[in-house]
Amino acid sequence: MPRFHLINGEDPMRTLCRMVAGTNYEDLPANIVEHSQRSILDTMAVTIGGSAMEGIPAVVDLVKDKGGKPQSMIPFYGGRVPASEAGLAIGPMTRAMDFGDVHDEASHASEYVFPALLAATGLKDRVTGKEFIASFAVGKEVLIRIGIAMKALSGAVPTGLGDGHFIFGCVAAVGKLLGLSLDELENAMGIARAMTQPLDAAMYRSATLMVRIHHGFICQDAINACLLAKRGITAAHGEILLAPKGFLGLARWQTDPDALTRELGEKWEMLDSMIKPYAACKCTHASIDGILDQMKKHNFKAEDIASIELDESTINWLTVCVPEEVKWHPQTVPDCQFSVPYVMAVAALGQNILPDAFTPEARVRQDIRDLMARISAKEDPGLPIYAARVSTTLKDGRKYSKECLYVKGHRQNPFTVTELVEKFRRCVPYSAYELSDSAVDSLIDALLNLENVDDVVNSLLVPLTPE
Repeated sequence: MPRFHLINGEDPMRTLCRMVAGTNYEDLPANIVEHSQRSILDTMAVTIGGSAMEGIPAVVDLVKDKGGKPQSMIPFYGGRVPASEAGLAIGPMTRAMDFGDVHDEASHASEYVFPALLAATGLKDRVTGKEFIASFAVGKEVLIRIGIAMKALSGAVPTGLGDGHFIFGCVAAVGKLLGLSLDELENAMGIARAMTQPLDAAMYRSATLMVRIHHGFICQDAINACLLAKRGITAAHGEILLAPKGFLGLARWQTDPDALTRELGEKWEMLDSMIKPYAACKCTHASIDGILDQMKKHNFKAEDIASIELDESTINWLTVCVPEEVKWHPQTVPDCQFSVPYVMAVAALGQNILPDAFTPEARVRQDIRDLMARISAKEDPGLPIYAARVSTTLKDGRKYSKECLYVKGHRQNPFTVTELVEKFRRCVPYSAYELSDSAVDSLIDALLNLENVDDVVNSLLVPLTPE
């Protein structure tokens, strides 16, 4: 695959758009095809699992009530609506479980790009698997590169700002799928720049249903930006990312503009994204792994624990540890998904971190609340993003400590295809639309062999959708 360079001092968005327009399935390295297919498989799983969770039926009801041109299917609920409205409906489903992949600097990626593409399939007569993979790959890469350049986690989150980069990846993916020209792509990116929200990170303060609904807004806006650009609407060029009024100019911290185009076309930053083993905020995973590893290795149970002391990275601390009155006394599903003491207690007591762990009955379990009270945490700025140190004291006086860096799903500790299929099947029972065993088998086969699929709608959406 060719390398894409900055030309004549152009804004890096122009370079990224040339990569998007100039990269087809046949150009993708084999490891990028494999990574994309695994990400798509995983994101479809969590979309299925999230389709009935709190807030989703209300969004779907709003979309159906609005009506409009019957373009794209609404999986699990049926009916066709304008593509951008389908994006509003599908987007929140992918995030509701909080079970999709993340990047250690650019944050969530596939959970934005995938639903935008699913919603956009209704804008073409037919979308092949190869087209879908190529669009997904370039969209995810653009999102992650801009997130790295913006330092979305290490720079933005501690200030309460940032995360507005998600829309650019969705525009890249949808624009590629629709065959936008280079100039149209850049116009669509310029339109998206006018929509970016420097306060996107506020959706985590505190955790509410906006964490998942936000994905719908991003997908909806990205599709509209592409459709407007295709109809000749123009936007500012030359300063979308850089220059004082460019996107990176929003930062009040040191950014990394070189990351936008560094080895573009040769190095793929998306390979460093991580698949989640637990349906909760990624910032809780190291702590969960730490206590479960100690319990297995040293053969003790939750009732044997006298106390657990956590040292958390700055990102973890800000996201899942404070404010203490919320994180140690969570009331809602989002509260619990973003509470390290809650999910640690659930895991230590032997329950899987799946939607069952967040039901009204689970949230008031006394054994969970009692164990939470024996957990404390403090910030350790020296720990890497997402890392944690778990120090456990047992009632008999034994003490254990473990520093957790590479939890399951990290590039250093990846999921196998078999494990991804098992995760897929664990998500199926939570679907808003009951799926037969044969439908599940057919979906998994199509997703694992997506490059051979002739019609993505027939293979991936029709099996998920009531007549």
